[in-house]
Amino acid sequence: MSNLSYGYWEVSIEKSGRLKLPTALLRALPEDGRRAFYVTHGFGEHIMLWSEEAYREQMEFLNSLDRNLTRIKQYRNAFLRNTAYLESDAQHRIVIPKPLMELYHINKEIVLLLDNGKIELWNSSRYHEKFDMTPEALEKLNEEIHLGRFEAEKEVSDELS
Repeated sequence: MSNLSYGYWEVSIEKSGRLKLPTALLRALPEDGRRAFYVTHGFGEHIMLWSEEAYREQMEFLNSLDRNLTRIKQYRNAFLRNTAYLESDAQHRIVIPKPLMELYHINKEIVLLLDNGKIELWNSSRYHEKFDMTPEALEKLNEEIHLGRFEAEKEVSDELS
């Protein structure tokens, strides 16, 4: 496995509806985690493609929740709806289930975003609408986030003193 546990790729879905996973993305995953995935609803306007390890972690979390609570049951059922196990073929291609493709408006051009075994699949246009930023806007956001963390850490540090 490479040291890269994140990455960004823009790819096209084949006419047959298959998605070829980029070689660089596959190299970022453990060797035994490059063929099998779980596909689910994302937490936003995207589809999630989970490595088996990441999916096991998510399921451990889901299984730790009290299923007797209506909101928990609603969350579990919504998350698990349309979940599918996928195995890639010899060319590392997978087929995303049509209901998910339609729900998230996934068409020919998509963005893949890898984050520690979790792969977000976005409609390319929607991804860029939502996340494209000028360098100045990114700088400002970075500053806000770091200042926010610093202030929160300072408050905790002050309370401990």
